[in-house]
Amino acid sequence: MLKRLIKGYSKKNEEEQLFQEFLEQKPVFSQFVEYLKLGTHLPALHIVKQNNIRKLQKEYGLTTFVETGTFMGDMVEAQRTCFNKIYSVELSKDLYHQAVERFAEFPHIKIIQGDSGVILKDLLKEINEPALFWLDGHYSAGITAKGDKNTPIEEELSAILNQKHDHIILIDDARLFIGEGDYPTIDEISSFVLGQDARRMVCVADDIIRVLVK
Repeated sequence: MLKRLIKGYSKKNEEEQLFQEFLEQKPVFSQFVEYLKLGTHLPALHIVKQNNIRKLQKEYGLTTFVETGTFMGDMVEAQRTCFNKIYSVELSKDLYHQAVERFAEFPHIKIIQGDSGVILKDLLKEINEPALFWLDGHYSAGITAKGDKNTPIEEELSAILNQKHDHIILIDDARLFIGEGDYPTIDEISSFVLGQDARRMVCVADDIIRVLVK
């Protein structure tokens, strides 16, 4: 099949069929092509989000990573060797225990059980330097847990922005923030952030709302 593709067929229908067969054999590649075609209309691939975190970590020289919404622990695993200290907050007791077991051998990783909208205030007392926050504690049905709201984003942002350090904040699933089901709009998030700190800038890329420092 690849030889036929390399040689190139003049018949358009045959080329399209061959390319479709290739995509079907390579599901991850197929997803990546769709992502490139549709951009933020699809959730960004996890590796794209991982790279966003690493780029900003290097740009701002951050050594502490804080995540809300541990889920299966995949983002913690992806950043495990990139940060000196990692905190991850998970509401579900079952997912919390799984993550504790998964990362038991890594002393620089701390998994915390509870509602991130409540817990962040106390957790921030342990952090004495600018950190990178990955806010992904939204309720996602299935095995995820739901607190008082579908997303505690307002409480999370309030806790973070009331600190003296210039934390970098990334909010996952930007496509969900349309003003429905406890989700504020992106404009509302921007207004809230700038009302707390005029030095901030809010932008969206790769399905991530970025709250950065100018």
